[in-house]
Amino acid sequence: MTAASAQPRTDRFDVDPRPVPFTIRSSQKVHGGLALGAALVAVGFAASASTSPTGVLRWIAAAAFAVLAVICARALMVGDMLVADDVGIRLRIGNEWIGTRWEDIDQVTVLKRRHPLDDGRIAVHLQDPGPILGAMPNSSRKRTDANRRLTGSSLAVPFGLTARPSNGEVVQALHMLADARCPVREQL
Repeated sequence: MTAASAQPRTDRFDVDPRPVPFTIRSSQKVHGGLALGAALVAVGFAASASTSPTGVLRWIAAAAFAVLAVICARALMVGDMLVADDVGIRLRIGNEWIGTRWEDIDQVTVLKRRHPLDDGRIAVHLQDPGPILGAMPNSSRKRTDANRRLTGSSLAVPFGLTARPSNGEVVQALHMLADARCPVREQL
């Protein structure tokens, strides 16, 4: 008989009763590959550019690819886009974090990915969005208005090719965290 088998069965496993936080982060591999590729193409166009009319077009193409490389490199520095834990959900809209408790959420809808090139989406529908959306700066409010027109909810985060969820079972993970305080539904 060993020491492990002499212990009661429940003492052998350290089971954490608290749910694990759920996050959506930008994909470092995708953004890094795009930033590196765009930078190399920008250097290639700039190296072959001249002052002739076609050379000027090459300078313009080099500038456009350089801008794309900077945008993708900036996306590498963005951390979490959504964090859900046992208290509530926090979303990043631009540079602002918007958070709400599970009790203040009317429902959470999840649109799953249908194929590898498709994006899924998590939309948070608040019971009273006025105070939260009213306290945001104008730049963030413009993005939430665009979100509302595109997705039907001001607070929505995509996941898919460029953003990865921490758990592949998105609906189940959010349902466990919500713990019957708000419904989590899959949008068909």
